[in-house]
Amino acid sequence: MNGKFNKTAILFIIALSLFFAFYPNRINRYIKRKLRVYNTAPKDVIDGIMFQKVDLDNTIRGQFTTLTIGPDHKLYAAEIDGRILRFKIKPSGELKLEHTFKPYGEFSKFTIGLAFDPFSTPDSLVVWTSNSETNSGWAKFESMSEIHDNQEWAGNISRIHLSNSTDEVLLSEVIITELPRFGPNQENFANSLVFGPTGKLYFGQGANTGMGLCNCKENEKPFQEALLSGTILSLDTKKLPKELPLNVKTKDGKGKFDPFQKNSPLKIYATGVRNAYDLVWHNNGNLYTTINGSGGNENTPTSNPDSPFYIAPLASIKYKGPKDIPALIGAHPDQNDFMIKVEKGGYYGHPNPIRAEYILNRGNKDVDNFKYNGIVADANFRGFSYDFGPHVAPTGIIEYKSKTFNGKLQNCILVTRMQYNDIIILRPGDVKKDLVQDFKGSEMGLVLDGGPLDLIEDTKNGNIYVSGFNNLTITLFKPIRKENYKILSSTNEKFNKRLKTGKTIFQQNCQTCHGKEGQGAIAPNLINDKEGKGKENIKSIIKNGSANGAMPAWKNKLSNDEIIEVSNYVLSLKQ
Repeated sequence: MNGKFNKTAILFIIALSLFFAFYPNRINRYIKRKLRVYNTAPKDVIDGIMFQKVDLDNTIRGQFTTLTIGPDHKLYAAEIDGRILRFKIKPSGELKLEHTFKPYGEFSKFTIGLAFDPFSTPDSLVVWTSNSETNSGWAKFESMSEIHDNQEWAGNISRIHLSNSTDEVLLSEVIITELPRFGPNQENFANSLVFGPTGKLYFGQGANTGMGLCNCKENEKPFQEALLSGTILSLDTKKLPKELPLNVKTKDGKGKFDPFQKNSPLKIYATGVRNAYDLVWHNNGNLYTTINGSGGNENTPTSNPDSPFYIAPLASIKYKGPKDIPALIGAHPDQNDFMIKVEKGGYYGHPNPIRAEYILNRGNKDVDNFKYNGIVADANFRGFSYDFGPHVAPTGIIEYKSKTFNGKLQNCILVTRMQYNDIIILRPGDVKKDLVQDFKGSEMGLVLDGGPLDLIEDTKNGNIYVSGFNNLTITLFKPIRKENYKILSSTNEKFNKRLKTGKTIFQQNCQTCHGKEGQGAIAPNLINDKEGKGKENIKSIIKNGSANGAMPAWKNKLSNDEIIEVSNYVLSLKQ
């Protein structure tokens, strides 16, 4: 009996020791992650703005990676298998499929980017796409045009001329070939495309590793970063050679292309950009993009030539920094997602030993490891403009340009967050032109199920179209004027239900003081209340009470969701 007891006690002590040795770290990281989410989540709303979600026709189906509106004012959608769909935009904002283009015939190419050439017209429709000859973790195709494995340099940029009246592809040509497209993650590619103010084409080239050094499994090829990976690249189309395609495999892949040559058409614009899905040139003159940060338990490179993990930079790159930056194996924590203002020549935190870039993000500020104590950001690190928090997956990004809502959203940046199924709103500042305010779009109707991947605005009316990667469709968000905020007889049942809920809460708690219709009683008139005009956040007043104490705080009586619902209803009473 005693032997069994002792054996059980020993096993219990061992289990308890393992728990205290291992799980506190996990618990600590979990708590820290929750705090990071809380501290970085947008918390404000913009008064006077609401969108109505409109589910479009069931015939609009596909995994659309990029949406854009052409010079013919029709919506074009790049499908992940390479097809391009053209939709007529009806006066109601709804879409009608007109043509489906097959630039690669019956073959498939993994496609993300789609952008119209600046010289395109309604009669001459020329688009550029980024695509790959390989399958990925996102999608697999049986009809790949060539046989490649995931170790090949298989990324391309293509130029395609579309008919303006039929589904005919007038010309499809590969302009750039052999972009780095490999790595154990099998997820990072040449991403979305955007033309800049001088006519150059910009795109994000994904990284090959999680934190700069391969987290390779046993017997797996030791993948590493390429010279062009983890970058923003710029293509000067005027410098393209007469003979195409241009092969851009660099020396580290036993190629001949050199992006540092003076007359090279393809150049490295910025580095350390791990995976920039989309970009936008803002009218303030800045290029903005989002960075999807690495997950935890990845490896970082070292600058120490004596280390077994050392990877030497290219001979043409002279490193003058410290040689004691350690390699971290299984680095933590998982990194946040960020937005950056991309400056030419800047470094943004994703290491690449090929380019002699060794430090992850902001050094010990972002890494929980005593070996990184005292390690500060790289001398060329340019900083982040906005912190999304961990595992947000910010993807599509646009500048809102229309004067809808009396211009309250004009010049704001809208970003889709795949993991939160919503769109958030960021406002650039006037002086430094950095991001100074963030707003929670879900409280303004910008929320949908299905993993929002990309978005585009119809600048004629402020309508927003969003592609859902998981729900395989496009969703329309229409601006709603506040004076028409009453209970709507529309297809948006969820929105109507929210307003009805808010009305019920108002009748139960608010109408005694403010009147049945908000016309005022012993408390102010909510329809014409001068004090309430221009308020950016009525929710805050309901939650915390008015500054003069006349309005009590309701945060201990109503839940946060109930406060949101009743604030939406109060806003519907304005005008």
